[in-house]
Amino acid sequence: MQVRDHSVSLRLAAEARFILLVQGVVEQGAAAFGLDRGKALRLTMAAEELLSHLAETSAGVAVDLTLTPGGWCVRADFSFVADPSDLWAMNLAAREDIGPGRSMDRLGLLLAARMSDGFEIRLDGRVVHLELRQDHAYEAVTPRPVRAADARGEVRVVDDPEPALIREACALAVDHYPAHLVNETFFTPGKAVQMADRGDMTVALAVDGTGAPAGLMTWRSPSERSVGFCGPYVFVRGGGTAGKLEEWMFAAVARTRAVSLFSELATADLTAENYELLGRLPLGRPGLRGAMPADGAGQEGVELDILFRHLREDSGRAVWTHPALRPFLEAAYDQLVLMRDIREVDHAGADLPERSVFSARLRPELGIATLAPMVAGRDADQAVADHVRTLTHDGYRSILFRLDLAHGWQAALAGSLVRGGFAPRLVLPDAGKSDMVVFLHG
Repeated sequence: MQVRDHSVSLRLAAEARFILLVQGVVEQGAAAFGLDRGKALRLTMAAEELLSHLAETSAGVAVDLTLTPGGWCVRADFSFVADPSDLWAMNLAAREDIGPGRSMDRLGLLLAARMSDGFEIRLDGRVVHLELRQDHAYEAVTPRPVRAADARGEVRVVDDPEPALIREACALAVDHYPAHLVNETFFTPGKAVQMADRGDMTVALAVDGTGAPAGLMTWRSPSERSVGFCGPYVFVRGGGTAGKLEEWMFAAVARTRAVSLFSELATADLTAENYELLGRLPLGRPGLRGAMPADGAGQEGVELDILFRHLREDSGRAVWTHPALRPFLEAAYDQLVLMRDIREVDHAGADLPERSVFSARLRPELGIATLAPMVAGRDADQAVADHVRTLTHDGYRSILFRLDLAHGWQAALAGSLVRGGFAPRLVLPDAGKSDMVVFLHG
C-alpha cells in the first residue's frame, strides 16, 4: 500500500540551540512538499518565532513538531505543555499593543501569526496544539463581463469532472455572481481543484450537450453530522441546471451520516421550497468594499439567506448556553423542531487562563470578518472590544462571531459578546462539534 502523505515529525526541547534545527526541518520539508521558496521561508520564520517564544517562556519543555502536506497547503503542528495565555499576541488586535514605539514583548508571536496563512490553537487538557498553515501560491482570477447563453443540448451532471473543467467552472462562477455569493476558493481555481482532489470540498459540475460548463455546486462537511453547501451557480439559460445539481448533492449526502444540510452561500437559483429559512445575515452595509453592481444598486447593503434542510431524524442532544443566550436558543430550536437539553454555564472566571485568543477569518474585499474563540480567558470582555475596535478601524462592517455549543467555555463567551454589542442571529445545527451559534456585531 502506498502512503499518500509523508509527514515529518520531530521531538525536541524548547531551547534556543534547537532553532536552527527547526529552521532546517521546516524549510527543507516545506520545499519537499511543494511550497515555493517564498512561502516555505514564511512558514520557516513563523516556526522559528514560535520556538523562540517557547524557549523564552517555557524553557526546556518538550515540543512535538509535525510537518504535514495537505495538497493545497503545508501544516506545521506544534504540541507542548504551556500556559495558553502566552499566545495572546497571535490575536489580530495585538498589533495595537506591540510594535515600534510600543512594547516589543511578544513581537515574535505577532509576526508568526501574520506570516502564516492561518493558525489554529486547540487545548487537550494541559497540552496546547498550535497549527501554522501555509497555502500554496495560486493564480487568482477576476470577474470578466459575461452574459448567460441558452443551454445547447441536454444538461447533465458530470461524474468525476476533470481539473480543467473545474477550473473553467470556478472562473465562470466568479464572472456570473457577485463576490459575496461566490465560494472564496473559486477565485483561485487551482486551489479549488486540489481541495476537491483531497476531499476537502466536493464538486458537482453540470455541462450542456456540447460539454461546456452549465453549472457548479460545492459542499463540505464541517462535522460528521452536517453538510454546508455553496450554490448552485448556473451559467446557462434552460436545461434545469440548478435542480439537477441539487438532486446530485441530495443523493451524495444521503449516503453519509449527516443529519443537517445548510447553505453557506445560497444563490437565487436555489430551489427555496426545499429548505427552511434559518435566518438572514445583513452584509455590506455602507462601507462594503467591492462586489457592488456598477449601477450602484445595493449600496445600502445585502442580506444573505441561510437555509436548512433535515436529512434524517434528529435524535436530540445536550448543548451549553450562557443565560443571556437561552431565550434565543429556545425560540430557534422550537422553530426547527429540534430536541435539545439546554444546560447553562456562566464562568466566574477563576479557573480560566488570563488571556484570550481568537481566530479571525477575513474577507477585506467584502468588509466581512468572522471570529471564533481558541482560548477563552478572564479578559474576554476586553478581548472582544479590542477586536471590534481593530476591525472597525480597518473598514470591516460585518463582524461575525461563531460559538460551538458543545463546549461550555465557548457558550460562556456569549455574555462577553452581548456586552460587546453582538447579538445572536442564527443557529447552524451540528455545524461544529455540536450546534453553532452565529452572532453579528451592531
